Amino acid sequence: MPPSQSPLVRVATQFGYDLDETSLLTDPRVATTDTQAARLCAVLIEQVIRITDSNLRYAISRTPDYLHGVVADSVTAIERSYRAVARLLAMAVTNGAARQLAPGGTHTADPSLWRPGVVRIASADGGPYPCQIEPRDWNGWVRPRFTRDVAAQLIADLKQEWHRGGEHPGSLPGQLLEGGEVLLLHDEGVQEVISADDDDMFAVGAGTWMWEEWPY
Repeated sequence: MPPSQSPLVRVATQFGYDLDETSLLTDPRVATTDTQAARLCAVLIEQVIRITDSNLRYAISRTPDYLHGVVADSVTAIERSYRAVARLLAMAVTNGAARQLAPGGTHTADPSLWRPGVVRIASADGGPYPCQIEPRDWNGWVRPRFTRDVAAQLIADLKQEWHRGGEHPGSLPGQLLEGGEVLLLHDEGVQEVISADDDDMFAVGAGTWMWEEWPY
């Protein structure tokens, strides 16, 4: 399989990056074992993404602290897989092997502005969500931004949790508007429309939701 078609490259796009895997594999600054481990993790992530059973998807999206046995181990493995890819991407961004995806092409990713990460909403099920995190936080919580596809999955997860429990952690469910924006409905009927930034990324709940980075 050509590197450009590998699971690792495809998973990198979930974080918003275009990864040059060939460059990464030949970079002496990056340990071969780190790259190979991340490639295996990407295979696991892609298998999980293909799951269509809603009950199983719900089980593996729950916070490991509230699970036991094999399910807890599986959830932890998925989160660790995303984290391994995020660590490799951080090195790739620094070394120039990963570029920021943007409408119409790519551009140099600036690690001082955004870094790859994996997040969850505190005390809520759903995720983990690959993202980019900006350096400044909000009251101790991280401020992430997501690709369009990850933002759509996030909204779908929030709706599912709200329907399951009859309530929503931190705000009411949001929705994707026809124009591509994300609509969030906060307490007391306050509405927030989030448009894509110049990189076609969405800062959903950044500065309003209790996003925590994994591991935490």
